[in-house]
Amino acid sequence: MLRVKQLFDNGINRVRNIDSIFLHLTDQLGFNHTDVSDLLRSEIVYSISSFDKLIHDLVKVGMTEAFKGIRTPTNAYKNFSISLNQFDAINNASIPPAEFVFEQTINSSHKHLSFQDPDKVSEALSLIWHENHKWQKIATEMGTNQNDLKTELKNIVIRRNQIVHEGDIDLYTGNVQSISHSDTQQSVDFIDQLGNKIYDLVK
Repeated sequence: MLRVKQLFDNGINRVRNIDSIFLHLTDQLGFNHTDVSDLLRSEIVYSISSFDKLIHDLVKVGMTEAFKGIRTPTNAYKNFSISLNQFDAINNASIPPAEFVFEQTINSSHKHLSFQDPDKVSEALSLIWHENHKWQKIATEMGTNQNDLKTELKNIVIRRNQIVHEGDIDLYTGNVQSISHSDTQQSVDFIDQLGNKIYDLVK
């Protein structure tokens, strides 16, 4: 699991580096905030991408651990669907070993999914985490309540989608939406804290 944490931290560090470039351009070189605001938008996009990858990786590693018998399987894990062809490939594997083939099966099943929305995150974590009240548990550990926690994540994902799918254009005015450095940092910090807390709870 430690490798999963390192990859997430590396992703967030990339975002922090982008922010350092933004601050250098605006504070040191005098660039207009608006002219380089796409750097802030990229921070939102990359932070959510890092979070999405974290959930994918946690689930893949956790399920593989359950397959190998070193993690107690959850009910969702036991009901995870695979095809007969995949079952045969896993069952008959020797080189590469069965756990590698199983891991590739998870990749194949999840590669088209995004784990960003709170409900989707909870559904994914059910494959490796026995906790029945996942968001309540996470919220308690973060010193907040689950409704506020889920709402904040949803709002960041909405903004991410506006940037990625709509060019961050206001559909009513046709203008690019404004974005502030402070709001961006709050979003990145939130995703960083949330990802680390989820890791701590399921590792």
